[in-house]
Amino acid sequence: MIFSIIFILLIALGIGLPLSLLIASKGNLLGRLGISFPLGIGIFTLGMYLSNLLGLRFTPLNNFLLFLLLSIPILLFEKGRIKKYFVEFYHSAKNVQLSLDEKVILGVLGFFVVSSFINTFYWPVYSWDSLVLYDFRGRVLAMTGFIKDAFFSNYYVSYPLLTSLSHSVIYLSGGKNPQFLYSLFYLSLGLCFYGLLREIISRRLSLLFTTLLLTVPLVFEHSLISYTNLPYTAFLSLGVIYYYLWDRKREPGYLVLSAVLVGLSTWTRGIEPYWLGIFLIVVIVSLLRRKLFDVVIYSLFFFPIQQVWKIFQNSLQGLPQSIVGEVASNTGILSNALDLNRWSQVLGYLYQYIINPWGAVFSAFILAFLFSFIIKKQKESFLIFSITFVLLSLLLLGTFIYSFTAKNWMEIGDAANRMSMIFYPLFIYCTAVVMGEYDEG
Repeated sequence: MIFSIIFILLIALGIGLPLSLLIASKGNLLGRLGISFPLGIGIFTLGMYLSNLLGLRFTPLNNFLLFLLLSIPILLFEKGRIKKYFVEFYHSAKNVQLSLDEKVILGVLGFFVVSSFINTFYWPVYSWDSLVLYDFRGRVLAMTGFIKDAFFSNYYVSYPLLTSLSHSVIYLSGGKNPQFLYSLFYLSLGLCFYGLLREIISRRLSLLFTTLLLTVPLVFEHSLISYTNLPYTAFLSLGVIYYYLWDRKREPGYLVLSAVLVGLSTWTRGIEPYWLGIFLIVVIVSLLRRKLFDVVIYSLFFFPIQQVWKIFQNSLQGLPQSIVGEVASNTGILSNALDLNRWSQVLGYLYQYIINPWGAVFSAFILAFLFSFIIKKQKESFLIFSITFVLLSLLLLGTFIYSFTAKNWMEIGDAANRMSMIFYPLFIYCTAVVMGEYDEG
């Protein structure tokens, strides 16, 4: 097991960290450390996938050679920045002085993170969807060495391969329990979320709101099970926040990081259309600012990742391969847009299984939105709220469309609840932005 842990850390620090430094040289130190694992494992599994399609078998040796191929060039190119990063990290950690309340908050954070790792190192994969889908595919990939052997039924084509390939990395490295990967996603989400908060608000508030995120019951629960929802939440929400900070601070690399992370969200889960709402915002903002080249940059880094799996999936299932075709296939349902009875059912369903479980976090988000107008700081937070409201609109519209395509749609509230987990980081970040502006004011 120790070798698999070391290999995962090598992927994070040998691919993810230098890649983040290459894309955007500025940023919070802890935020950079946090993004290293999601970025590294995302790029590495994409490399595994593409090399396998070219005929390279999944083996321990081939995985190690792939790691060297991906890491050595970027490590050599970025060795100066990497050295500078660790020197700054050391001095920052050495000189940090925490107040009593910050120490208490850190203690709470530490308790939840350590508890997550204790659970995932001890318990094997046990959640149903993982046993029969995500982890099962990972075991098949590790045993047979080829992607095609994992798709003997359409059921196994329904989700992209990031989590399954990550599991296969653990098995091929001699490990028997890949569940700790989800504790790593949990820790990474917390570190990066904190780092992105620190770029605009105080350390104390950043620690407080990061604690709020990591203690959300659903977020913590998914750090203990091998589902795709937590990795998807990390990729998508952090991609949104990077885009917001790019627009606010004009750090060019943040636009690229946003595109890559949102792209990797589709490499984790391909069903939800949230990426479409984010891309729509990118287009609108670019038009308003008269900088259409921003759309080109975003597209160059997003669509190659998004289309890699979609093309493969469509080739197996015989589905239309264009995005326009996918959208057009659902337009007929919109003829029922005036079905008030169905809208009533959808709203009741969303309230019961999504809005009600959101609880105080959603209430704080709404209050923060209103408060931003009271303190006249709506300009600073307008974009992040706009993206969140667009994604909420897609959740509503998607549920309405789904109600016509799945007969048992009202019986799968748990799935809807898991699907809505991406909003927790966005709600909390929006609230933190407003509170940070008020604190400064």
